[in-house]
Amino acid sequence: MDFKQVEAFVSVAKHKSFSRAADHIFISQPTISSHISALEKELKVQLFDRTSKVVHLTPAGESLLDYAMDMINLRNNAITNLSSFNNNIRGTLNLSASTTPFNSIVPKLLHNFHDKFPEVKFSLKEQGSGNIIKDIINLNCEIGIVGTNFKNDKIMSHKLIDDELVVVHNGDFNIPEQVKVQDIINYDFLMREKNSATRRTFESALINSDLKSNKLNIICEIDNINALLQLVKEGLGITVVSKQLILNSFTNYELKVSNIIDLDLKRCLYLVINKNRTLTPVAKTFISMCVDEFGLEI
Repeated sequence: MDFKQVEAFVSVAKHKSFSRAADHIFISQPTISSHISALEKELKVQLFDRTSKVVHLTPAGESLLDYAMDMINLRNNAITNLSSFNNNIRGTLNLSASTTPFNSIVPKLLHNFHDKFPEVKFSLKEQGSGNIIKDIINLNCEIGIVGTNFKNDKIMSHKLIDDELVVVHNGDFNIPEQVKVQDIINYDFLMREKNSATRRTFESALINSDLKSNKLNIICEIDNINALLQLVKEGLGITVVSKQLILNSFTNYELKVSNIIDLDLKRCLYLVINKNRTLTPVAKTFISMCVDEFGLEI
């Protein structure tokens, strides 16, 4: 059973004539007769009693008619909804972001998006960059914003902004604004979780400078940026975080910032999607806004 057969059946039932039904749906009478015959053969019932003047539904035809009308209406509703799918920016934007973008650039992006598309709701998740990439690959997340560029055949990454890691501490440590890595290596460190892009970037920089990350005296691992900075403020130790984050979002902690001059701690924040996923209109529109905001090339 296909829609052409069902449409032919409904038209004949409505007009009680094969010729008038054929004219109504713009096909030939032999074609509409063929559709009805094929439908009757497939269903193994007779749908119409044919006379010389009028065509009447059989009891089996009467039983099928309601279902056939529902099928046609359902198809028409689906076509109507899908035809306007790309023009109706409504629904939910599903976005995951790692700590740095989640607490720095994401709030402004969502505010701007809400101003333009007030009917859109947001489902946000903050987690480590590694977990976000896994969710993107497994189609559990539509858009991610992360602090490192992952190499994966299923992932498409777009650079948003430049960023840099800095040492953060309270004033009691008397660490100068410009330091070498050897000047801080013996301090107690408070670090983000191992799946954090911030931590991965810092540890990679240490390895590239012939220092091992296990030389750090990490006394605390924590996955909450507010708690991390509160502990730093209390003087429990020092940490390494995004400069973008500490200067734009957490100035109220009144912490000191130092640059490590002999480590390359520059990085970027990236928008990531699955190459093989068909994005919703909401997601496409959000990406389009990011293109305008950051000058992305997509």
